[in-house]
Amino acid sequence: APPAAAAAKRRRSCKGRAVGSADEPAPAAAAAAAAAAAAKCKQENDFADEEAAAPAKRQKNEQKSSSSGALEVLSRIIEHHKCPITQQLLVDPVVAEDGHIYERRALELWLMTKKSSPTTNKPMGSSVVPALAARQTVAELVEEGMLDTETSLNFFSDRGRLRATRTASPGPDLDGARKDFQRSLELADSPGQRKVAEFQLGAVAWMQEGAGLFTRAQKLQAEVQTPGVAQDLRGWMLDLGDAARAAVTWPLLEARRLAEWQDLPRGARVKVLDDAGELHRLCERPPPEAESKVGWNAEMLGFAGKVCTVQRVGDASP
Repeated sequence: APPAAAAAKRRRSCKGRAVGSADEPAPAAAAAAAAAAAAKCKQENDFADEEAAAPAKRQKNEQKSSSSGALEVLSRIIEHHKCPITQQLLVDPVVAEDGHIYERRALELWLMTKKSSPTTNKPMGSSVVPALAARQTVAELVEEGMLDTETSLNFFSDRGRLRATRTASPGPDLDGARKDFQRSLELADSPGQRKVAEFQLGAVAWMQEGAGLFTRAQKLQAEVQTPGVAQDLRGWMLDLGDAARAAVTWPLLEARRLAEWQDLPRGARVKVLDDAGELHRLCERPPPEAESKVGWNAEMLGFAGKVCTVQRVGDASP
């Protein structure tokens, strides 16, 4: 019989022992014997109870130990899937030439100013390949609810932004971004977090509506047979797309217009003046608070009106 059943049987046998008659007073010796028998019976019962409970206790301890071990393994997996530069969970991981895995954007910014590995500090080029296995591992951990709320919220928000702004073929993943921002909204536990998630959902809905306009334009183009009209519509929609981008970014860039000298950090994005003549004039004189002028060369003309990224800080112009 199983240990628990055997222990229960022994306990019943113990309880069945006679310890005297309740109708007649027992002599002192008999009373002492009865007390000793009762004490022994209780001891045997306690032992039987402990023996019966032992399997469940061992199982509970084993489960606790197993759970603790699983959490420790999970913690190590998470630690191995953080970017060495940002110390944040990987969203768009890449393998660099040093064999280590980094967040793509963080590594790009690093390599703008350094030609060495962030991990080994040895010389390293800029070639990278996507770390597909790492990306899949992190995504599964988060989507299965294995991580804490704050980490999961940040992951869904970061991945949603990345999907919504992807410019490489095949373009933005708006459906994926919408799902990520919806998960962020569900995980948000403060009014500020909820407002940000709702805004991101609204931005994606606006982009999807715009994409729908282009689809309608393509259908209309196929229906219209008048020579020149279809071509004009195609060209106008491309211009409209550029104008939409300017309409969104211009107010933000205008609000951050540089009215005086600022020592911009590497990676900062700036919109260069549209007026090439004004740009030339400003580059040829030192702005307030600056040590010297920027200087001008003909190649700078191509940057007029463009949004550029500060990659390095050069030496002072002569």
